[in-house]
Amino acid sequence: MQNRLRFHYENVLRQDLLLKLHYTTAWRLPRLCKIIVVPFGFGKNGMVAASLLCGQKSLNTRSQARFQRREALQKGQSTLRGRSMYNFLEKLVTVISFHNYPVKIHKNSIHLTIKMNLLRLFPEIQNHFEIFEHLRGFHVTLVTSAKTQNETSILWSGFLQKEV
Repeated sequence: MQNRLRFHYENVLRQDLLLKLHYTTAWRLPRLCKIIVVPFGFGKNGMVAASLLCGQKSLNTRSQARFQRREALQKGQSTLRGRSMYNFLEKLVTVISFHNYPVKIHKNSIHLTIKMNLLRLFPEIQNHFEIFEHLRGFHVTLVTSAKTQNETSILWSGFLQKEV
């Protein structure tokens, strides 16, 4: 079964992007490549929360502490592609669209930080909130194939217009 946002992208949004961006072929249109979810908070609980929210296990990555004398911090990063990417995007869009959440749009990526007050609205976290009450939130990056910031903002607004 195909995800509703993927169906919306392939059947509605691509046609709209062709008209708005004046491309001659559909292969040049911007698309969503991957979603990177990184928790910022307390070690293992952050990794468990990320795996619950994304639907797949988080990988341990080390961030470089260049200007500090501490050791590198461990973070659980989840990179989503394909079906799991669109499933997470559908949950994210439903929560964000109701709250008019601020998003930073760059050349080929969309950055947002989900704070704890918004994180409570996800049903996976809501059911186990007592475990994750000390978690501070998530950094979410949506990586696109867009070449300009305008293309990225049109793609993001197209996903937000979909009534999920």
